[in-house]
Amino acid sequence: MIKSPDNKEEVKYLEEKKNVKDTIVSLAEVQSRNGRNIRNGDQSTSLRTARREPERNLPELTIPNLYEEIKRNGIRHPKIVLAQAILETGWFRSPLCRDRHNLFGLTNPKTGKYFEFDHWTESVRAYYTEVQYKYKGGNYLLWLKEIGYAEDPGYIQAVNRILCEYL
Repeated sequence: MIKSPDNKEEVKYLEEKKNVKDTIVSLAEVQSRNGRNIRNGDQSTSLRTARREPERNLPELTIPNLYEEIKRNGIRHPKIVLAQAILETGWFRSPLCRDRHNLFGLTNPKTGKYFEFDHWTESVRAYYTEVQYKYKGGNYLLWLKEIGYAEDPGYIQAVNRILCEYL
């Protein structure tokens, strides 16, 4: 079920966040600092590597920053993917988002457990390498349904509702 802003204060907060100056570091820079390789063949459910320097140089998770990171990673249909992240995280409030920086509910296909990332920008890149690289064109929402992206039969309608109401 969609967890959207419940009151005017939350909507105002989200609107204020849209005006945050973009201070995005490229994923390649983040990965080179980490020495991280998402396709390492490890069956672990974590994609974490050794701790890096403090995250002061990495962008805060906001709607505009996420949208820019989605576009920077060459992900097609960025507004739909943004709506997916909003839905999957309950407006960035879910424990999976806060604790594991996993914005899309991505799981390890070998173990079925959720991936864990050092920073939310890594989750965006993983969306491309784990999901969208398979996309060959056509209606993206229909494609998500066809590949069984989500178990919830109302998932596509929920994503569409976020698109129509908020994006």
